[in-house]
Amino acid sequence: MMLTAASAGLSAAGGLAGASAQKTAEVNQYKRQLAIREIEWDRSRSEYAHKVTEAEEQLDENFLAASRGFGAEQMQLNAIFDQASVELQNDFTKLIEDQKFYGTGKTAERLQARDLAAFGRSQALTSSNLVRAREGYDRDVTNIRQQLKSANRKTLAPVQFKPQPGLPPVKPNTDMTAANLGALGTLVGGASDIYGKGVDLEMWGKS
Repeated sequence: MMLTAASAGLSAAGGLAGASAQKTAEVNQYKRQLAIREIEWDRSRSEYAHKVTEAEEQLDENFLAASRGFGAEQMQLNAIFDQASVELQNDFTKLIEDQKFYGTGKTAERLQARDLAAFGRSQALTSSNLVRAREGYDRDVTNIRQQLKSANRKTLAPVQFKPQPGLPPVKPNTDMTAANLGALGTLVGGASDIYGKGVDLEMWGKS
């Protein structure tokens, strides 16, 4: 009977020790998972901050490039208009200098009209060139704006979404109630066996 009691006690103690060891291992694993999650979260935030810095620098470069493009187009258009203004003054000066008295009559009128027509054709050509230059400027500026938008979208794509921490690990159940009840059941079972054997021995002694 003493052996039975000792066996029940050892079994109960073993069960509790095993359950306790398993709970401890689960808690340690949970702590390791929490630590890894924190490390990964810190790394994600650091990498994101670095990407944001790079994106900000690239955005500045994009705007500077676009600004240089706008400036170059404006300078080119201004140069065309300045040249047209000079040509207009030269043509008008030439028209005045070429004016002479042709006399009267249809021939004189025809000669005067010829000079004025030449001046008019020159100005019409200049106006046409200025219209095309303006259209080209508008087209090029629109292209620069589109390129800027495209470059900015590409630059902002890596930082469009902020990182989020990973899902936390499942917290282990450290409740030992079930293990304690199991150990108690083992002890009670052992006590019942001892009591049963005691009763059997007593009955055998009386027989």
